[in-house]
Amino acid sequence: MTVTDSNPKHTRAALLVVGLSYLALACAISSEAVPQQGWWAERGPVVPHDAFPADCSICHEGADWRRIRADFEFDHELETGAPLEGAHESAECLRCHNDRGPVAVFARRGCAGCHEDVHRTQLGQNCETCHDQQNWHPSEQIAIHNRTRFPLVGAHASSPCWRCHAGAQIGNFDRTDTECIRCHADDLARATTPAHLAQGWVDGCDRCHIPTTWAGAGFNHAWPLTGQHAGALCTACHLGGVYAGTPNQCVDCHLPEYQGTTSPNHASNSFPTQCQDCHGTSTWFGASFVHIGITGNCVSCHLAEYNGTTNPNHTAGGFSTTCENCHSSTTTWYGASFVHVGITGNCVSCHQSEYNNTTAPNHQAANFPTTCESCHFSTNTWFGATFSHQFPIGSGKHKNLSCTDCHLNPTNYQQFSCTHCHEHNQQDMWDEHKSEPGYAWTSAACYSCHPNGQAP
Repeated sequence: MTVTDSNPKHTRAALLVVGLSYLALACAISSEAVPQQGWWAERGPVVPHDAFPADCSICHEGADWRRIRADFEFDHELETGAPLEGAHESAECLRCHNDRGPVAVFARRGCAGCHEDVHRTQLGQNCETCHDQQNWHPSEQIAIHNRTRFPLVGAHASSPCWRCHAGAQIGNFDRTDTECIRCHADDLARATTPAHLAQGWVDGCDRCHIPTTWAGAGFNHAWPLTGQHAGALCTACHLGGVYAGTPNQCVDCHLPEYQGTTSPNHASNSFPTQCQDCHGTSTWFGASFVHIGITGNCVSCHLAEYNGTTNPNHTAGGFSTTCENCHSSTTTWYGASFVHVGITGNCVSCHQSEYNNTTAPNHQAANFPTTCESCHFSTNTWFGATFSHQFPIGSGKHKNLSCTDCHLNPTNYQQFSCTHCHEHNQQDMWDEHKSEPGYAWTSAACYSCHPNGQAP
């Protein structure tokens, strides 16, 4: 059949239509380099050219039918809508387009249409889960394996697959036993410090070991190994290599330390042998004993401290001998805090000197009351006192004023001035207040009618 068409795109499309009517051939690898659009006799018969254009020079050059024109191009995605990606882009045309059958039939089967499943369907039909179109090398095997019942961590992540999956070298991944002993029976037999087999430790390796290394195994004791115990050898407590029934009380191992302690002497004072009541596991020093049931009568032991204290002098001041009233800590005498009980006033009976010597403002000159608690709400410091006026003059626009804004005489806070701040002249105020009985242009008169700074 002769086809005459001057449009090279139409000619290439015609070639594609013919090519799409043939089978995807299973990939037999040639030992010699074959061009993408070339032909090798061992591939089998050439695709029939019955429907191809009669003008052979469209594709071939010269008298050699094996040679395709150097300038021949075929845009697979443009002409067919099916892009060739990765290794498929450089594959020989005859790998898919040959005389075995329509390529579309096999393309619908996906990867299995052309590629043999060497995994024997054990890993499913989605080849893309592990492979891409670049090559057959799988990727992200660790992440994929971690979605199984046995995540690969530690040393398992670097082990070859065939160590657990016999036949993995040829793509066979049968299900395998995940018990440690399945792979580590030899390690169990070699474990002699301690002797695992002698102790009957033949399973549950993960109770002591982690996947990173066999060394440094840690057994989860009924009581945790902390401090100095964390680095101790097992044989230091498990004598003779016997691990069952080992005593677990401190004194079982540390009776010599108990008997040899002299500061204080534990044995002569009949201290309990529950070492953990006072000691930690990091060191014997810095022990702290918590008295149980002793809530008073400290002076029976600490009378010497009471008599010798001078800041303040407890004896001269007649302080109570119930030490716990001020000393809440049994760790140190310092930082005592005394809470007055029942004293809600009459501060000046103790603090007259502070009242007399205060100059900012001068309490005596200003005739301040001696009820200190009226301004000083805290018993910790004199500073930060706050005076609350009898009337709410501290509200509104007067809220943030300083005392000296109204009390112009620093020696007498009983005096105050309203008229010096307000922009009222005397005549205007008389006209506005002429109907008010007893009106006078004085600060005392202003305050009597406007105690909160607003019109009555």
